[in-house]
Amino acid sequence: MAMFKGNMDAELMIIIKKAEDFHGHLGPFLVIGVRISLIGVRELGAKNNEGLRVTVMTKPFIPFACVVDGIQVATHCTMGNKKLRLKNSSRIAARFKFLDEKQVTVTVNSAVLNQLKEKLLSKDPSPEEIQKLAKTVASMPEEELFIIKGR
Repeated sequence: MAMFKGNMDAELMIIIKKAEDFHGHLGPFLVIGVRISLIGVRELGAKNNEGLRVTVMTKPFIPFACVVDGIQVATHCTMGNKKLRLKNSSRIAARFKFLDEKQVTVTVNSAVLNQLKEKLLSKDPSPEEIQKLAKTVASMPEEELFIIKGR
């Protein structure tokens, strides 16, 4: 993975690289999954995934479902360990619950999501263009990319 430019910390870069290795390539929806996870865990103050449960809301097909792989890598919550659920939705969001007490929902800003859909689905982008979009998503300001509820 090429070095990212912009406002990204080392933790984000490391987790994105792990997600890329797991997923097989770097793409914007994978990065969204990682970033959503880091926000959810941060907002809940979850130090580990023992009490963490995640419900991912997205369309269950490519490229949208790539978000799930980013979330699995960043949280270690998977369908296999019963800590992750998937709900079919036209939006992309994740609800994080910790110890059945606190919860937060992180949703991708619909304007950004529409721009990504237009760039990825209206033409056949090259792998380089997809990586460039991923790097753009990785460096976008959190408040521009996401809506956070339940803080």
